[in-house]
Amino acid sequence: MSLHWPRVTAIRSWIRLTARIGIGVCVMALVYSCATVPGLREERPESFLRIPFVRVLLEESADHTTVTCDHRFAIECLTQGQQTVYYSSRPVVVKNRGLRLAVENTSGAAIQEFVEEVNIIPRGTDNRIRLDKKGYRGIMKILPYGQNVRLVNIVYMEDYLRGVVPPEIGQRNNDELEAIKAQSVAARTYAMAHLQQYEGEPFDMKSTVVDQLYHGADVEERLVSRAIDATIGQVIMYHDEMIDAYYHSTCGGMTDDIAHVWDKKARPYLKAVADGEACSWSKYFNWQEVFTEPQLRGRVEQYLSTDRGREIHIGPIRDIRITERTAGGRVARMVVHTEMDAYTFQKDRIRWVIGRSSNPDLILPSDRFDVIIDHEPNGAIKTITFTGRGWGHGVGMCQCGAIGLARAGWPADRIIGHYYSGVELRKLY
Repeated sequence: MSLHWPRVTAIRSWIRLTARIGIGVCVMALVYSCATVPGLREERPESFLRIPFVRVLLEESADHTTVTCDHRFAIECLTQGQQTVYYSSRPVVVKNRGLRLAVENTSGAAIQEFVEEVNIIPRGTDNRIRLDKKGYRGIMKILPYGQNVRLVNIVYMEDYLRGVVPPEIGQRNNDELEAIKAQSVAARTYAMAHLQQYEGEPFDMKSTVVDQLYHGADVEERLVSRAIDATIGQVIMYHDEMIDAYYHSTCGGMTDDIAHVWDKKARPYLKAVADGEACSWSKYFNWQEVFTEPQLRGRVEQYLSTDRGREIHIGPIRDIRITERTAGGRVARMVVHTEMDAYTFQKDRIRWVIGRSSNPDLILPSDRFDVIIDHEPNGAIKTITFTGRGWGHGVGMCQCGAIGLARAGWPADRIIGHYYSGVELRKLY
């Protein structure tokens, strides 16, 4: 494969851009804070300003928000290029006022109205932004969004990871440190490769599973921070391009090719890989879901009705056949035969079609399953049982498998190389 020099140039340009932003933020922090920054004179600016920022969308579904900090903070109001700065040690309320914002105290007294953008900037050290009692590092940008307010947390990449890795990999022990390192590098790579992915939007990441779970500063853990610090700036590269570092909970013994799971182009580093019994300790390694025929028929009808925009009825189910599997053993094509027609479903969408028998709001754990049909004496279907393995889409790194390999003594780089074929680690900053 030829080298992707334009992508590398873009990465370097982004790092230079965030460095300039970092200088501005640091100057702002010095202006707003009476505290002394330890070691500022002893350190070259490049040693801490080159770390990229990431802009994380936290919320955009409410018409107002109440925000504060652990200690005093600055409230920067921007309107038509003009900046006004206020200081507070008490919560403030930011409300949508029809494409503009109003900043008030908690008693409703106006601080400033007709504002285009509000930035909440903590003053001093060890000071976190508080939003619904949750703590966040960095700066909170508040913007109007329709009739609501949009909350974007601007934070250093490494601090972003401190709020991502704990909820992604769960509570871990010292003998699993190498798995935490592998998760840290994968999460950093995913974020770095997707900076500016939402063209024209004021954010790079969403704080949900759409991108990566991000829970802010309150979930930070010492062991995870050790892993992040030990891998600072490391990303996963394939032929001078950062990879799409997908990962999932439990592969059930084998991962899969990305093109076989989703309608995405093939990636040489995202292939089906066996990890034996590495994730067998996971409670999701084996699972079972049992449906009655009317129950499963209702799920299929609900999916088809939503997909086609009109009410669909399929009639009683007569058979379910798996007609194609992926290299990793997942169902690539499934046909549901009814009295009226045959309905074909493909790839990872099958999980949404079937769902969970115990909870209609959840999707099937994975597409790696077999179907067992139990009939009534008259030939009608009584129950349909899905017995499967794994949790998640099955592409990229198996998190529980990585933990199992770390327990077996594998270092992080070997774990990464196992799940992402033909890659190399590179330190960007």
